[in-house]
Amino acid sequence: MKQKMKRWVQLAIACVLLLTGVFWTQAEDDADANSELLPSVTGEALTFSGTALRFDPKNGPYILANASHYPLGFKTVTIDPNRGYVTIRRDRVDSVVSIIVDPDETLVARGITIGASGGGVVTNLFFYQNGRLLNLADPADYAIVAGPFSNAWITIISQPK
Repeated sequence: MKQKMKRWVQLAIACVLLLTGVFWTQAEDDADANSELLPSVTGEALTFSGTALRFDPKNGPYILANASHYPLGFKTVTIDPNRGYVTIRRDRVDSVVSIIVDPDETLVARGITIGASGGGVVTNLFFYQNGRLLNLADPADYAIVAGPFSNAWITIISQPK
């Protein structure tokens, strides 16, 4: 009986030590993960740029600006002739906080997703259909995206340097 009790106490001590080590390690990892993070900012500390891009079947992509679409901070949109990604240029050289790119309901219905790279003055947009990278410089791939109501919505939140 004393043998079983002794073994149970040893097992309990081992479990307590193990859990203490796990919690201590987790607390240390949490502290390390947060050491480089910055607090939220408001007001003039951030820049917001946003636009809708229209993918016209005949004239190519353009920044949509009318009574219903009010672009902020974007200057040009082009398709890279070699690799077929979309390049948009902004009026800012800020450090990027976040980029949001959303295909509209027309593009989503076609299985289109969009990924962004960059975000300072130049942002490149990569279009995919069902996981396949599209080359929008290729007329067949551009036709997949193009339409009278085909839009991509872009928002860039940045912080002045």
